[in-house]
Amino acid sequence: MEMHKYLFSKRFLTLSVLTIFLFSIPLLLIYGYYSDTIWLGFKSWRNFGFTLVFYAIAISIMTLSKVIIYKYQSLHRLTLVKFILWVAVEYMALALDYLLLTPAATDYEVPISLSLFLKASLCVTLIIALPYAFLCLGASYMALKEEFDAFKAGIAANENKDRVTLYDYKGEPALTLRADAILYMESQDNYVMIHYLSEGIEHKYMLRCPTQKLDAMLEGTSLMRCHRSYIVNLNHIYEFVRGHKRADIVIDNKDRKEISVSKSYYKAFITRLRNT
Repeated sequence: MEMHKYLFSKRFLTLSVLTIFLFSIPLLLIYGYYSDTIWLGFKSWRNFGFTLVFYAIAISIMTLSKVIIYKYQSLHRLTLVKFILWVAVEYMALALDYLLLTPAATDYEVPISLSLFLKASLCVTLIIALPYAFLCLGASYMALKEEFDAFKAGIAANENKDRVTLYDYKGEPALTLRADAILYMESQDNYVMIHYLSEGIEHKYMLRCPTQKLDAMLEGTSLMRCHRSYIVNLNHIYEFVRGHKRADIVIDNKDRKEISVSKSYYKAFITRLRNT
């Protein structure tokens, strides 16, 4: 079972660090009140100082973890088993962070032991489990909504001869749209965010596919690459500002998205635009 793609977008990974951090503060205060081994808190300046050190290291660990998993999933298939193992490693790293700081934070009053490690692991589990659960639910909702919107757009596209079918990295059809419904495409590492119109409303679809493979799929349509990271629909250009070997495009969507035409694609893009 492959994990939801939205769970590993930059937005969700950044949000996970922030959510876990904010959620942990009240939980630690409550948990620490009933535990004689939890030293995190704000009882004294010393206590506060070690708490800040713990959080600084913990946030660094989580940030590094998110960077690694983002790079990994952009190149490999991330299954549920791999995801669970990754979360387990995060648990242990954060528990170890707490464990190693404990002697200095408590003046060796709380000795390092297997029992302390298990209690720290339990505390970390409580802190991380709920935010991860909410984030997974959020990612699932976004993925299901995206698929439903794409399904409706696909039905409309099948009634139109001028349609485009986009394939994922496995070569399987993922999205069928009317060519004129696509506004632009934005590359995000090994994913492409498709911005398209359906029933007059702009939608997004995250397609796992390198942008290089899209060129063949879009041949013969009004969609053309203008930048290494962007493909635009020539029929949805609201404004075109030409400069010296460069240009800027404004898409005719609600937000008036601005996209640059890079030097590498400038000449071919201008030629195509003149002939449109």
